[in-house]
Amino acid sequence: NTANTLTRALRVGTVWVNCFDVFDAAIPFGGYKQSGIGREKGIDSLKNYLQVKAVVTPIKNAAWL
Repeated sequence: NTANTLTRALRVGTVWVNCFDVFDAAIPFGGYKQSGIGREKGIDSLKNYLQVKAVVTPIKNAAWL
């Protein structure tokens, strides 16, 4: 309970509990505030390279029309 409460309260990029220097390609890595530029690794890193786009195209002869 103490470790879980502490990890939620910390404003840091990575917290290890009962281990050290454990990384996985799916786990985002990066700092908070001015100690980093966004996140690296994992799904969160894709946000740096993507932007939302809406595309509307008329569909002729659609099965549901």
